[in-house]
Formats: sequence, C-alpha cells, structure tokens
Amino acid sequence: MVLMLAAGSAPAAVPARVAFDVPAGRLGDALIRVAQQAGVTIGSIDPAVAALPVHGLHGRYAIDAALRRLLAGQPARAERIDATTWRVLAAPASPSPRPIPRPPVVAVPPSVGEIVVTAAKTGTLLSRYAGTASVVDGTTFSLADQAHGTDALVERLATLSSTHLGSGRNKLFIRGIADSSFNGPSQALVGQYLGDVRLNYNAPDPDISLYDVRSVEVIEGPQGTLYGAGALGGVIRIVPEPVAMDQVEGAASFGRSLTAHGDPGFDVMGMVNLPITGAIGARFVAFHAIEGGYIDNIGLAASNVNRTRKTGGRATVRANAGDWRIEVGGLVQNISSDDGQYAEAGLPPLTRSNRVAQPFDNDYALGSLTVARDWGGTSLVSASAVVRQDVDARYDFTAPAAADPRIFDQENKISLISNETRLSHRDSQGRGWVVGAGFIQDQEKLTRALGPPAAPNRILGVSNSVTEGAVFGEGGLELAPGLVASVGARFEYAHLVGKALDRDADVGEPRRDEKSILPSLSLSWRPLPDLMVFGRYQEGFRPGGLSITLVQSAPLIQRFHGDDLASAEAGVKWLPTGARRIEATITISHARWQNIQADLVDAAGLPFTQNIGSGRIWGAEATLGWRPFDALQLSTAAFANDSQLTDPAAEFAGPRRYELPNIAHFGASGRAAFTHDLRDGWKFEAEGSARYVGHSRLGVGPALDLLQGNYFIANAGLHLDNGRWRVSLDATNLFDSRGNLFALGNPFDVAAGQQRVPPRPRTLRLGLDVRF
Repeated sequence: MVLMLAAGSAPAAVPARVAFDVPAGRLGDALIRVAQQAGVTIGSIDPAVAALPVHGLHGRYAIDAALRRLLAGQPARAERIDATTWRVLAAPASPSPRPIPRPPVVAVPPSVGEIVVTAAKTGTLLSRYAGTASVVDGTTFSLADQAHGTDALVERLATLSSTHLGSGRNKLFIRGIADSSFNGPSQALVGQYLGDVRLNYNAPDPDISLYDVRSVEVIEGPQGTLYGAGALGGVIRIVPEPVAMDQVEGAASFGRSLTAHGDPGFDVMGMVNLPITGAIGARFVAFHAIEGGYIDNIGLAASNVNRTRKTGGRATVRANAGDWRIEVGGLVQNISSDDGQYAEAGLPPLTRSNRVAQPFDNDYALGSLTVARDWGGTSLVSASAVVRQDVDARYDFTAPAAADPRIFDQENKISLISNETRLSHRDSQGRGWVVGAGFIQDQEKLTRALGPPAAPNRILGVSNSVTEGAVFGEGGLELAPGLVASVGARFEYAHLVGKALDRDADVGEPRRDEKSILPSLSLSWRPLPDLMVFGRYQEGFRPGGLSITLVQSAPLIQRFHGDDLASAEAGVKWLPTGARRIEATITISHARWQNIQADLVDAAGLPFTQNIGSGRIWGAEATLGWRPFDALQLSTAAFANDSQLTDPAAEFAGPRRYELPNIAHFGASGRAAFTHDLRDGWKFEAEGSARYVGHSRLGVGPALDLLQGNYFIANAGLHLDNGRWRVSLDATNLFDSRGNLFALGNPFDVAAGQQRVPPRPRTLRLGLDVRF
C-alpha cells in the first residue's frame, strides 16, 4: 500500500464552484492539480489508482462534480471525508482502459494545505520544495486587496518590501537584496511574471491589479538558473484564472472608500468568461479605480493633491487543437497620479510645500502567445511576450530663493520582447526536471528636460539596449529514501549597446558582450515523516549599461558594470500530518553581492548609476501557521536582516561601513481569519492582520544616510458571502498610524532629510460583489 497525496491551500470552506484547468494524463497528477486549484486535500492509498490514465478537466464545477467527471469510466471512486478533504479509492472495474503500469509513488504523509510551487517549473509540492517560497491563494485577496496590487503582497509577506514611492513607480526587494531607492537604467532586482510571460526588465514595478487571479507565488533568493538575469532577489509570479472552456460565467464588483483626512475613492471591476466553440473560449477582465488624495500642498494652496487613478484590463483567448493548447493574451493598464505622495517634516501632518505639481504616469501594455502540450507528467511550454511601458515623472527643481519655478521631467520608454521554451517533467517530491532556452531583447530610451514648466530644455538622454540568449536545465534525483538532490545550470549571453541621445558624447565602450554561467544546487532530507531539512545554493546576475550625469553643466556618460550575487540558505520545514494543524519553517541565508549596481542622485539631485562596491547580507526568517479548529486560521512571520557594504567603491569608503538600503533590520506580521456558516447558504468571514517594519536607511553614503521605517499597520475586514453575492467592509490602517514608510519623494530636496512618505490614513471600504 502506498499513500499519495494531492492538496491545495485549504480554505475553511470550499467555494461552490471552481474553475478547473487540468490536462489529460495520470490520475495522480490530475488529482494534484484538482486539489491545488480547488484548495482542498485529496488522498489515494493505491498506486494503481494513481496510474490510471484520465482525460482532462476544463470548466467550472463543484468539487464533487469535478471528481465524478474526472473518474467517469474508471475503476475508482471519490469519498468525502470532511468539508475540505476527499480520498480516492479503487472501485469494481467497469468497461474502461486498463491501468498503465507505473513505478510506485513515494509515500507522502497527509497534510493540511499542501500546494504546488508552479514557479519551480517542475510541479514540486510547497512542502517538498528545497528553498523558501510562499503561495498566496487568490481567494484570500479582498476586493480592496485586488485593486491595490503589489501593496497587498507586501502586507502579507514579511520579506517582501517596496520603496513606497507610489503605485507604478516602486522598486521591489526580497530578502534584504536591495541596491538603491531610485529608479534608473539598472535592471529590476525581482523578476515579475504573469503566468509564464515576463512583465518587466529594467522598469519599476508595474503594479498589476490582482483581479481574477488564482494565486501569487513568491520564491526568495536569486533564481538565475531558471529565470536568468534580473532575479537577484527572487521571483513573483501571478497566476491568473484560466479560461473555462465549457461554461459561461461572470463577476462584477463595486466599492466605495472613505479616507480619513482625505478624499473618497471608488473601484469597479467586471469579468466575463465565454465559451465560443467547443474548442475555443475567452475570458475578459476590466477595472477602474481611484484612490483619493490625502496630502496637502500649501505652496499651491491645494488639498489632497496625490489622487491616483488605475484603469486597465486583461483578455485571454484559448484554443484547444487536439492535445495542444494555444493562448493569446493581452493586458493594458494605466496608472496616473496628480502629485507626489510625500509630506515634509516641520509642517502640519500630511502636508508639504512645492511651487509646482509633480504628476506621474505609467502606461503599460502586454501581448502574449503561449503554446503548450502535456504527455502525462511531461509538458512542453513556449511562452512569448511583447511589452511596451512608458513611465513619465515630473519633479520640482525650484531653488529655495528662486523667483520662478523650475521643473525636471524624465521620460522612460521601454520595449521588451521575450520568449521561453521549455520541456519539463512534473514530480511532486522534487524529482522532476526541466530543460529550456530563453531570449530577451530590451530597449530603453531615457530622456530628461530641465527648466521652466511651460518650456523645459532637453538636457541629456541615453539609450540602453540588451539582447540576451540562454539555455538552462535543472533536475532532481532521489539519492536515498527521503533524500533528494537537485542540480541545475544556466548559460547566459548578453550583448549590450549604449549611446547618448540629444548630444554627442564619448561613451567610451558603447558595445560589449557578457557571458555568465549560473549554477544551482539543492538538497532536501526527510529524517521524519513530519520534518524536512534543506539546503540550497543559487546565483544570479544583472548586465551593466550606460549612465549619464551633469558635470559643470555638460553631460558625462559613463559605463557601469554588471553585478552578480551568490546565495546559500538552509532551513527546516515542519510538515503537519494527520490531525495536526501546525506548520512552521525556519530559514537562514547568506548572500555575497559583487560589484553592486545602484541608481543614485548627485549633489544637485540629478540621477545617475554607479557600481558602489561589494557587500554581504545575512538573513533569518520564520513562519508559523496554526489552525486550532476548522473555522479559525492563524499565521505569523518574522525576519531579521544584517547587511553591509564590505568593499565599497572609493566614493563610499570611510571609517563607517554602510548597510544596504531600504531593508529593515527586523520585521514581523500576523494574520487571523475566522469563518462561520449561517442560514440559507450564507457564510460570515472576519479577518485581521498587522505588520511591523523596523528602521532602515534610505541609501548608501552620507547624503542618503537617512532613517525611515519603524511603523506599525493594522487592517481588518468583515464579509458576508453566499457563493453568489458578497458584501464586504474593509478597514486599512485601522489605528491611523502616521509612520515614515519612505524618506524620499523628490530627489532634489532629499539631502535636507525632511521628506516623509506617510501611510494612507485610515480608510474604510464598503463593497458589493456578484458572481454568475
């Protein structure tokens, strides 16, 4: 007898209907996907049952109906244990295909809340993944969370942090790997993906709204082997809800919010899923949200100036051509803010003084094509995408005693083309494998202007183009019972071209090539059924580019070099079995970062990029989850971080060793969720969360050695749901905290140390959601 388990993130109650997208193959693999997508636990005690060949499952069903449909004609039946647990048993054979002989499945203990880390590309269960990963179930996002996008993730995950400059202009950091507070030509530290396609390269976080999302996966630490350049800190992967091929469905929501000391806001969303033919279906999402401003600008005699708008939508068309799946997708999103969201010390709370408004705009568009096929547990996926992103920002450049205002405009136009084609074999225990190839072509044109608001003069500009090609592979092997090793490597080639815009300048070396080999190694051991010990080594890198700044009013164009990071981590995971309801992880990590790229500002506040030296990062984190009874779920997480610029460049050398910016030395978060069934199918839900972020520094060097952080934020929500209608009341910043999220709003005044980004004041949102 062999025990095989497939499980998903188990909610207190299963949704009435779930959208399933399960390919044909072995029943064991299909059950893992069904459980993951429904958020339930499904067990089988017969390896022959797990080896049965089954057809795919596509559409929206109740879990009982989904299992009946999947098992139709098979010598197996599903038996319900409780609200979130099923088991599949052998049944008297009926006329059906005979089971295909398969090797025995390694024993896996029953678990509460097992899910698959699809970002690992080999179908490894979260509890068997030899590294640190988090998977946030999309159903746990309130409608307010869905509108807030990345901020909702930052609130949930202690080791994920943001610069808090504003929606569409933030930089993201994971596990203490942070280079600077400023946006520039340096590649992002966190790789961001929608499904299998890349969202960004060297642009700020696009802050994709989380409407109609199945889950969000976050993998910590450099991910160079599987994801290539630009994943030094880790990877965030948004998994959208799939197209339901045989069911019409839709959803709509509306919310109205009130912000203390500020203007009201609202959000609206609509979704529709349409089967077009038996083999073609489409899914569409559209949304619009306005967040009311809460910062007053006394210099312009204006109140609540930082109103922000976010408008966009997604569309996916899926076609099944025999065993092939083809998806064509599109995403558009526009984020615009009327003014910056920072305040100044020495003035009344939530107040600053500027001579001109400082608007911001981020226009984002993506088109994608994904072609896939499954052969049992083996899959072929080819995902291509084209991205266009225009990021515009204006800053007040007026000198304190100047008679006339002056502005600094910056416009960044980015084009990205990417493809990844891979062949993988799924294995829930970490013994899967993947081989593939990738291609990226990124073109950035950064232009700037300085002068009077009506007619600023173009002063300098630079273009950076990067073409990357890569081949990669990773595979796992069971060395002994319970002992699994995984080895991988990636060979990456990058061709870089840079040139000055607007003026002739000597760029030194406008073209160059960079080559990197990025290895990975992991080892996991289960000395006890409930316990896994793991270790992991991984590397990542970023190619360099060109930077520009002004020297005596003339542009100086310089080359900055690529950087690389090597990280080792070790940890312990406690895996609950049977009736046990506690999960826990502890991880310790160390990273060595060579030749760190950082986007900085000079003495005049003008941006430039420089290699600031090399550093090291020590980190520790722990998570604990407890479900004392079915209706209540509790979780908490904490981290500690210690970083240092150990080998600084000459400009940053001195008696003091600077720490790396933006990452607090300590942080912690907690969440509680309670559910209770009412009459007539209604369910009551209550949740609360809190997050503390300790002190950090704005930047490296004496001019940017400014304290920030040390704040506490609490949120709460009440919901009524009957499977179709949902009424919600959510409160963010429940105690109206006034801390300093970020010590930057305008780079030209930052050295004075007066800038503060306060959290959004207490905000109440009343929402209505309907599903049909």
